[in-house]
Amino acid sequence: MQQKTSELLDVFDIADLGFFYLIAKKNIKFLLITSLLVSMIVFFISLNIEKRYLSEATIVIAPDENKIVNINEAYSTIQNTSRINNLIATLKSDEVIDYIVNDKKNQLEFQSLYSKQDINTLARIFKKKIIIDKNYVKSILTNNFNVKNIRNSDVLVLSFVSNNPKISQLALNNIISSYQRYEVDSKIEITSYANNKVKERLKELKIQMAIADKNLAQYKKDQDLVDTGNVKELKIKEIESISNNILISNQEKQKHENDLTAAKNANGDMDILLAIKDLNERKEISNINDNLSSNENNIQSLLLIYTNEHPKVKQAYELQESLKNQLKKLVEEIIERKAFELSNIKSSIEASKKNLEKAKNELRDTEEKEAGMLNFTREVESSRKLYETFLQRQKETNEAQNLQISKLSIIEKPILPENPFSPKPRQNFIIALLSSFVAFYILIFYREMNSTVIKTPEALDHLSIPQIGILPKVHDIKKGYHILQNFLEDGESNFSEAIRSSRAIVEAKFKKNKSYLVTSSNPSEGKTSYAFNLALSLEKNNKVLFIEADIRRPSVLNSFYKFDKEIFGLGEIISSNSSLKETIFTVPGTKLEIITSGAKRFDMSDIVSRDQIKKFFDVLKQEYDYLIIDSPPVQPVSDTLILTQASDYNLFIIRSDSSRTLAFMSSIKKIQNVGAKIDGIIINDLDTSKDSYYNYNYNYNYSSSYYNKT
Repeated sequence: MQQKTSELLDVFDIADLGFFYLIAKKNIKFLLITSLLVSMIVFFISLNIEKRYLSEATIVIAPDENKIVNINEAYSTIQNTSRINNLIATLKSDEVIDYIVNDKKNQLEFQSLYSKQDINTLARIFKKKIIIDKNYVKSILTNNFNVKNIRNSDVLVLSFVSNNPKISQLALNNIISSYQRYEVDSKIEITSYANNKVKERLKELKIQMAIADKNLAQYKKDQDLVDTGNVKELKIKEIESISNNILISNQEKQKHENDLTAAKNANGDMDILLAIKDLNERKEISNINDNLSSNENNIQSLLLIYTNEHPKVKQAYELQESLKNQLKKLVEEIIERKAFELSNIKSSIEASKKNLEKAKNELRDTEEKEAGMLNFTREVESSRKLYETFLQRQKETNEAQNLQISKLSIIEKPILPENPFSPKPRQNFIIALLSSFVAFYILIFYREMNSTVIKTPEALDHLSIPQIGILPKVHDIKKGYHILQNFLEDGESNFSEAIRSSRAIVEAKFKKNKSYLVTSSNPSEGKTSYAFNLALSLEKNNKVLFIEADIRRPSVLNSFYKFDKEIFGLGEIISSNSSLKETIFTVPGTKLEIITSGAKRFDMSDIVSRDQIKKFFDVLKQEYDYLIIDSPPVQPVSDTLILTQASDYNLFIIRSDSSRTLAFMSSIKKIQNVGAKIDGIIINDLDTSKDSYYNYNYNYNYSSSYYNKT
């Protein structure tokens, strides 16, 4: 089946429109009659099918204004799509439909319209009697109502199909009004429910507020608190002050300790003691130092005039010693004072640390009390805020309950359809006519391709391939003669004359020193008979070599002619078992040389390539005017596809009333797929007794003369 389909597709690549036209022309009566018959049946059925009327309306349902719009475009698109889907589901929901069917007025209107409905003959015969009740109306509204959203918009297109145009319009009007009622009622129901819930919550919050106030008051009473805010600030300042005093005292302590350590290390050396910064900067010590320096200068001046024993000099030395003693005593007193101050500073630091720890403990206690009070205070504030929020919500729900309106806007009201949208008898008739014509044509085409054979040359006129020969049907062969060499044995026959005509066309149209391959679609179509007789006709005035290239089948020529030695052929040349001279033989009574297929049997494509075969043919063309190659058929084996690429011209044999069209088309496609082409077609075994042949033969001979001119 797959191979048949592939071959049929090949036909479309090869054939032109004329080929398909010929098939249609051949079967035009059948195609028209059957197509019209099918179309009339469809038309009759369409007239008796129940008419369907379509009513449409266009609406927009605006989104809620209080909904938050996301600035992200992708998310907004998804959100809007979800909203539209919810709206469509609501429009088609049972709740909206129930608004219609539960309304007695609507039910009566539907019953009235259905009772007036005309019922066709087929409906009366095949349909049961319908009871128009609430369930039936609901099923009709559910099954025939449809909603479609216009892309990237909030617009909805409502449609309803019915067998009565007024029912379609009535149904859409009721669905729209029912949705509006449902939308408003739903919102009112929601706001009423919310209002009740808010009231319940307000009652609970009042109780919570009273409990919170009571707990706060009890806590203040238990902790003896009025307002802990100022106490806490004072404690913090106290802690900061004590901390600063401790820091300053530590600095003073460190300074005194350093000075005392330096004094101890001086071991009474006055110069080292006076190097201590605190001692050196004291005013009383500075005054004594100044007096010592002045007295030292005075002694130096007196020594220039007097001796050491002079009363003035002695007096000056005594003053010097007195000043040093005063300085030493003063330094010792300052050091003792520093030691005393250091002791006082240490005591003060210890006392400050105790006060600091006490202040911290008092602050912690205050903070714990404050934290407890703040918890109660926050609970009170939270309850109060919640109460105020829900009180405001109650006001809003009360206002919203009185302001509920539908957000549905009608762009186009439901129309009253004048004409049914289904069925459409005329349109159905035309569609049925065209589709049935195409369907029957495809069936005929398939049958023609699989069952028909090529009978006359006219069947090949659609191809752009010249016909270079028409061989008549040979009814009787003279006793002792053979069709294989009929041209040699019976030169006056119609067959021989047809071979001469074909030879004339070949000589006129094609060049010498070329290779000519003769093939066919399948075996037994006469390719060997034509190829050998053509070679016999050409050898009269040319040097010709006939090559039997069908190495898979036993050699026809080898069995026909009896040679006086062992026959080697093309198979032995390819397998390198024989030389070229060993395989060439001459046909008895002629100058025609032949290479038979030989004794070897194998797949040529596994042994040699196209280029090797072409080189082999090129060598032979230098020696011969014509190489006539009898190749295997195209369909059974692949050898021919290699040979067609290596030869200069490819001729194709078709047996009249035997070669199938599909096989012929498929063979041409295979040859074209390997980059080769068919250069000429020969019609074999044509019944020349038919009148059609003579009409064609005149044109054919005219074409032959044209080839001779060219």
